[in-house]
Amino acid sequence: MAPMNTPTTLRLLTDAELARLDALLESLAPEDSMTLEEVDGFLAALACCTEQVPMDEYLGLVLGLDADAALPQGAELAELRRLLETHRLAVLGQLYEAQGFAPVLGYDEQGVAQGNAWAIGFLRGMAVRPDAWAPLDDDEEAEDILDPMMRLAAEIEPDEDGEPGEAIPDDERASVIEAMFDSVMDINEFFRERRERSLAPATRRRAGEKVGRNDPCPCGSGRKFKLCCGAGQAA
Repeated sequence: MAPMNTPTTLRLLTDAELARLDALLESLAPEDSMTLEEVDGFLAALACCTEQVPMDEYLGLVLGLDADAALPQGAELAELRRLLETHRLAVLGQLYEAQGFAPVLGYDEQGVAQGNAWAIGFLRGMAVRPDAWAPLDDDEEAEDILDPMMRLAAEIEPDEDGEPGEAIPDDERASVIEAMFDSVMDINEFFRERRERSLAPATRRRAGEKVGRNDPCPCGSGRKFKLCCGAGQAA
């Protein structure tokens, strides 16, 4: 299935635009909005999904608003929408047009990417359409495909008992992050095949017996088929 508004040319946000997007997220919802890294993972999950999700549905999630809360209004929100849409199309273009997947990650003071927020964003994106991801759970060959995301997310999100997840050793982190992005590409291909099959033209079959040209038209008009719905068909 062609993704919603798939770009014909890939236009990545500049560093300045990414910084502006990050600033808008913080200014519009300082306490609850996703980080830029989390948004990037979130949009990647929406891009992989077989069901399209409109921005009006997910924008509140990005800003961390309650389901019944109204969106803030004004020029900043309009600018946020524009930058989010441009970035969404860039993520789509990278995944669908094989132009290189370049996730947006945050780095600590030592210049090391942690990857936790990206993993959490991806899992939150999956949760928007959980039923659409069921085929991934049902496929034995894909049973471990989400392991890198789950491991990175669990590291900083406490479990049901409030206990933090297992820490990832420093010498393993880069490989876990790389495995996560490899999994994203595999997930995209997994669903690409299903999208193509679901949109393959169905073979048209005639329902019931063939209607003769001199038979009553099945539409119920009382006229002969050749003088009604069959008009213009070859004899």
